[in-house]
Amino acid sequence: MFYAVLLGKYFSELCKRGGTGNIHSVFERAINVELAEEGLFTLLAGGAGGNAAGETDIMPASCIAAAPAGSWEKIIRTGSGVLLTPDIVYVENIPVVGNISAAALWEKLSTREINDLTKPAYAQLLTVCEELENYLDKTGKGETLPTPPLCDFKAENFIGAGLGLTPSGDDFLAGMLHGIHFMESLYGKKCPYLPKITRTISANLQGAGTISRHFLSFALNGEWGRSTENVLVRLVSGDKQKLYNAVNAKLAYGASSGADELRGCLFGIRENLMSTTPKPV
Repeated sequence: MFYAVLLGKYFSELCKRGGTGNIHSVFERAINVELAEEGLFTLLAGGAGGNAAGETDIMPASCIAAAPAGSWEKIIRTGSGVLLTPDIVYVENIPVVGNISAAALWEKLSTREINDLTKPAYAQLLTVCEELENYLDKTGKGETLPTPPLCDFKAENFIGAGLGLTPSGDDFLAGMLHGIHFMESLYGKKCPYLPKITRTISANLQGAGTISRHFLSFALNGEWGRSTENVLVRLVSGDKQKLYNAVNAKLAYGASSGADELRGCLFGIRENLMSTTPKPV
């Protein structure tokens, strides 16, 4: 049996309540489990299963276990039944992950903690964002999607757009929401277009795949994972070496998911900084 070493807050709450579900999808370093009324949660292999920086990402509804990459595929199959308890996750009555109640808990920074971070001048932050966008273009990763300003932005055109389990359009939207929410917390500057965009994404969420709906649901509520937070925090820190280390670690996720999310983050940050009073609707 593998042991839990780090939990997201929502995963911890799920285990305390208990529940049953099924394996939705199995990857080299991750398992997605679908619960009937709770959506997805994720088990992640630790150690060698991490990103290029040697760090495994964690989301609010995920658990990092002391399991080597690739081990999931040997013992777990899509469709297998799952039982959650406060201390053990069972798959087909076999204890797969234990020590949950003793594992460390990871939570994203609070609004207050973000507001206490260094606040660069708008022009300075916009310059850093532009430099990062140029860097992403040079890597050739991710799709360059047509992005009108937020006043004319139609989120419904992005949902489900692209290929993969999390299409580029969905990853971009999640990143855009992360960027906007982060800026709102950092500067206390509300984005006047966010309420309409949130309503549109929520109304069209069923058009996204199961995994995309999972990530977008958290993004709508201002929740993100550790790798995303690393980029956002270092974006305003002034330390470019640490920033690009965090960016490169994020780029290692998926075929293009990390890059697409980063493009969305930068777009959301830029648009939030530049937004003015919205047009009448």
